[in-house]
Amino acid sequence: MRTNLNKLFLLLLFSLIALSGWALVSDYAFTSATGTYTEISGGTVLGDIPNLDNESFNAIPLGFSFNFNGINYTEISVNANGFLAMGPTVASSYLAISSATGTNSVVAAMNRDIIGRDNGELMYLLSGTAPNRVFTVQWKNYKRVPTTAANDVFNFQIQLYEGTNVVKTVYGAYTA
Repeated sequence: MRTNLNKLFLLLLFSLIALSGWALVSDYAFTSATGTYTEISGGTVLGDIPNLDNESFNAIPLGFSFNFNGINYTEISVNANGFLAMGPTVASSYLAISSATGTNSVVAAMNRDIIGRDNGELMYLLSGTAPNRVFTVQWKNYKRVPTTAANDVFNFQIQLYEGTNVVKTVYGAYTA
């Protein structure tokens, strides 16, 4: 009898944990839309060209408070491998989402080992006026790290919107 009660208790406990995790995901709306990629310029360039492999840039001020997963952040960290992490640090990892050494609170436009081409650029820009500013991180002219991918050209952005806390991943020209 006691064994059955223990099993029932564990079943209820696991069900509660699963439901609480579902509630967090259901608070977000995921949509896909066709739009236009607009390259930014005049922002702050991160690192040397080409960026070092797996390079991270920590504690970048957003210029506004951004709520992500119920927590307000005023700074982010950017990794050259196509993702950013909320807060002052990011693990130097090219498996930000699925790795045991990954980083929590991640927005990934590309979760892969990539590097800037010779004409590559990793940049961020705060645009607009309060309370409708947009913080954009742009990966321009990137490629996969293996030498067999020498002709890749990837262009993409992650945009964070003040006030609405909307996250957009925007993709430009891709050649793989």
